Amino acid sequence: MKFGIWLDFRNPQRWRQPWRAVYEETLEMAAGAEDLGFESVWLSEHHLTDDGYLPSLLPALTAIAARTSRIRLGTAMLLASLVHPLRLAEDAAVADLLSGGRLELGLAPGYRDKEFEALGVARAQRGARTEETVQILRRAWTGEPFSFEGEHFRVDDVVVTPVPEQAPPVWIGGGSRAAALRAGRHGLRFLPDLGTDPEILDLYRTTLAAHGHDPARFGVTAIVTPGVYVCEDAEEGWREIKEHYWYLLNKFQEWFGLPGLPSADDLPRELFLVGPPDHIAEQLRERVKPLGDVERVIFFGRAPGLPAEKARRSLQLFAEHVIPRFG
Repeated sequence: MKFGIWLDFRNPQRWRQPWRAVYEETLEMAAGAEDLGFESVWLSEHHLTDDGYLPSLLPALTAIAARTSRIRLGTAMLLASLVHPLRLAEDAAVADLLSGGRLELGLAPGYRDKEFEALGVARAQRGARTEETVQILRRAWTGEPFSFEGEHFRVDDVVVTPVPEQAPPVWIGGGSRAAALRAGRHGLRFLPDLGTDPEILDLYRTTLAAHGHDPARFGVTAIVTPGVYVCEDAEEGWREIKEHYWYLLNKFQEWFGLPGLPSADDLPRELFLVGPPDHIAEQLRERVKPLGDVERVIFFGRAPGLPAEKARRSLQLFAEHVIPRFG
């Protein structure tokens, strides 16, 4: 099994640093992940947040590409419904060329109401816009003239250049039936959360087969949410990380219009993987097992506001003592 780290460049007010410092620290962490032996680094996107959640993935991935040579570079997720597919095809091609063919493009429709309202896209259109984007990307990256007419996008006799080094692998993110069906119909890879119902994975694989795709050729990458923190002592580690996970969980609750938890002591601790390497490895095996054949696992490399040195220590312990247990 391969492992990747997931980064979001957040800078919460409670732990606010100069923005440049956050970006430099995060870029150094991404480059260091290659030296530690991680297979990939993934960035995720949101817009108009008070903590600076990364809004522009491909420029950031290109900056990481300039500091690395081997590690795969992915988006988990790029909000496909909020961008024109031709512009996305061009930006992705440039990023892939500058990285030497290392780009992996994870797409999701998005869910946060404020983003759709501010960017002038009807939330109800997000699934259909993502479907059409996938179709346009595939044609755009051939470098040949093409036209397309859908419900939301129309393209008349265009040629998209430059052509990427590779046609970037496209992943569909999410743990819903709609996401599994979308990935299966189009013969795309699937990127669900680690806690996704195994029936969703079964639906994905049966849909692949029903549309003429061999499921054995399509790997699954699973995201560990909310987080992984490796430390020598579980109790000490929990004290170090719990306020940051409290912030993380409450922010997602806020975006979904749900009440947050009153304090970090109210966190459902069993959701989080915090502890020594042997505990982390055991828990990962248990959580991966229900999903069947998972080729890669990714997890937040740095919880929001966590000091960089603590995040790096966790990643080093994971690389030295957890990755070898998975061959």
